[in-house]
Amino acid sequence: MTDFLKGKVINDIKIASDKQAILFECADGSHVVKVDADCCSSTWVEHVEVPDFPCVVTGVADIEMPDMGQPDDEYEVVAYYGCKISTDKGDIVIDYRNESNGYYGGSLVWPDEKYFYGGAFGQNVSNEEWRLLQMDK
Repeated sequence: MTDFLKGKVINDIKIASDKQAILFECADGSHVVKVDADCCSSTWVEHVEVPDFPCVVTGVADIEMPDMGQPDDEYEVVAYYGCKISTDKGDIVIDYRNESNGYYGGSLVWPDEKYFYGGAFGQNVSNEEWRLLQMDK
């Protein structure tokens, strides 16, 4: 986990239309956080819970997400991941998931991290076509 956002003022958050990246619009500029996938898997952002903006980040931590079971569709195995960004106005919770044959996983890649895999076939390279998040409170 990174402390990249700690101390930053977040003014807004957007998500890519393909759900493979999040844009944090901060007082010091815009920062893109990508989801990444190991070899033969795909990762996406399922949901982001947000507080009121602007807010100041006080901490960032990986969190365990409940196992929602395995869907009855094309996915073989779905892994559930979470990240909690604590702020002075409440938590930002990023719920992201990975589907694979059970041997691979996913992760968030922060702007200060150098390694972004993108998947063997570029399956996790975002289109970065940004849209506002739907506010669930």
